[in-house]
Amino acid sequence: MRTITQDRPRPTRRLSDTLRNFWLDIVLFFAFIIDWNLRLTGLTIHEWLGITLGVLIVYHLLVHWKWIVAVGKRLVGRLPAMERLKALLDILLFVNMVVLIASGLLISEVALRQIGITFEAGFFWRRLHTLSADWILWLMGLHLAFNWRWIVNAARRYLWQPLTRPFATRTLQQKESVQ
Repeated sequence: MRTITQDRPRPTRRLSDTLRNFWLDIVLFFAFIIDWNLRLTGLTIHEWLGITLGVLIVYHLLVHWKWIVAVGKRLVGRLPAMERLKALLDILLFVNMVVLIASGLLISEVALRQIGITFEAGFFWRRLHTLSADWILWLMGLHLAFNWRWIVNAARRYLWQPLTRPFATRTLQQKESVQ
């Protein structure tokens, strides 16, 4: 007698939204810090990394779109003062980032020319790019400060606990074997 067995599809492990957001935020933060230092990267890497950051920021907004819409609706109505302040800061951060990326594209000397797009960059766009880059540091600092609790909790859960779990288990097993 022949038995037909069906392979059950294994459940796929889905990356939790919090973990995905945490790593996306880390990548955005470090990419921005690296990109901000033009002397470190050189102009070509600065421009291409800036374009990549723009794409990642659009992805970041799409991932958080439900939250953005929910807070946007509550922003006009009932919202705790701190949440309202955080939402306004996020709006300023977004507007400044749009200005930073748009002005960066308009003054591009390497990246866009490599794909055949050229603009006549003037002093205004260069100055606007520099000012928005300076402002973004302050806004990012405030954004980090206002979201520090989430950052610490996510770091504890996704970085610290996995790193220390093997040692905690071993210590617990050693205590049990002594008793």
